[in-house]
Amino acid sequence: MKAMLAKRLVADLMGWDDDRATQEFAWLELMVDYKFDHYQGYGAGHRFYIHLLQWISSFKAGSDRECAYFLLRKRLVYVSQREMHHLVNLSWAKIATEMRVAIARRMKIPVYQVTQLAEARRQLEVMKTRTLYVGVSDGARIDVFRRYNEDTISNEQVVPMAEISEGKQKSLCNKLQDRLAKLGFEAPATFEWVCLIDDFTGSGTSSIRLEQAGWDGKVDKFIKDNALQQAQPFIAEGAHIQVHHYLASAWAAEQVVDLLRQYQAHQGKFTFIPSFSHRLPSEIKIDAAADATLEALLHARYDPSVETTHTGKDIWLGYKQCGLPLMLDHNAPNNSVATLWARSDPRKATYVPANHMSPLFPRRQRHSDAR
Repeated sequence: MKAMLAKRLVADLMGWDDDRATQEFAWLELMVDYKFDHYQGYGAGHRFYIHLLQWISSFKAGSDRECAYFLLRKRLVYVSQREMHHLVNLSWAKIATEMRVAIARRMKIPVYQVTQLAEARRQLEVMKTRTLYVGVSDGARIDVFRRYNEDTISNEQVVPMAEISEGKQKSLCNKLQDRLAKLGFEAPATFEWVCLIDDFTGSGTSSIRLEQAGWDGKVDKFIKDNALQQAQPFIAEGAHIQVHHYLASAWAAEQVVDLLRQYQAHQGKFTFIPSFSHRLPSEIKIDAAADATLEALLHARYDPSVETTHTGKDIWLGYKQCGLPLMLDHNAPNNSVATLWARSDPRKATYVPANHMSPLFPRRQRHSDAR
C-alpha cells in the first residue's frame, strides 16, 4: 500500500482535519522511517501502516480510537536495534565493575585501589581470563556482545546457549588452560566467573522463580545442568554467577535481585550477582490508578482467544499484568499490553468476534499450544 493512500485512510479513520493530520504525520513519518517499519516481526513486504490501519479500525470511531492512538503516540516505548546494541555495548562496563568489587572484597581493600595495586590488578586479570559468557536466549545477541569486546574477550570464552554439553565443557577448560599458561597465570582451569546474559525481563520469572515444586528458571537450570552434576569440575567452587540483562522493567529488576538473594541462600555454593544495562522507570507502567481510561479500554476490547497455556488468563495488561507499553525491535514481549501484539484466534471457543484483536506489532510466539 502506498504511503500517501495509507495516510489518507488513517486520517479518515481518525477523523483528523488538515492541521491535525499534518501534525500527526510529521511524527509518524519520523517514527516509521526510523523505527516502526524495521520491526522484525512483520512478514515479507509488510509495513507499519498496514498494521496501523487494521489496528485502529478494530476500535470504535471516536474516543476509543483516540485513546488507542494515545497509547501509540504518548505511551509506547519502542527500543530499536541500534538502541538495543547500545545497551549491549554498555554491558562490559557493568560486568567489569562487579569484578572489581569482588576483588576488593577478597583483598579487603577499597574498590578504587584494585586498579592501583599490582597484586589486585593481577587477580583481576586472572578473573577476566577465567570468565565465561553465556547467552541464555535468542535475544541475548551474544555475537554482538563478543564483537563489541573483541579486544577484551576471547572467542573461547563465549557460548551462545545455556545447554553446554560435557564435550564442550572439556574443550572450554582445555582452551582456558592454554590461555592461562600463555599469560603465565597459575590458576585452575575452571571458570570462577560466569555471566548469564539475556536481553530483557519484564516480570523476572523467566530468569529465576520459586514455585511449589521448588526453584525454576534459566539460572536454576544452568546451575543444575552445568555446575552440580558434572564428574569433572567445569565451574569453580564458590564462583560468581552474574545474571545480566540488557533491559529490565523496574518491577522485574526488583524481583530478580530479591529472588537471586534467596536462591543464593538456598543454593549456598555460588555467589549470584544481578546487573542491568538499563532499568525502565516504573512510571511507564499502565495501570488503573494512573491510566483509568486507557486501562478500561484495554480491558473492554480484550478477546480471551489470545490466551495460551503459557501466557495464562486475563492478559489485557500483558503476562503477569505487567502493563508495559513496550516494544523491542526483534519481537514483542508478552509482558506488554496485549493490544499491541496479540492476534485473535477465531477457531477457539473463547473467541469474541466483537473484540477481535489485530496486532500493531505481531509477536512471534516462542511457545505455542498444540493443535
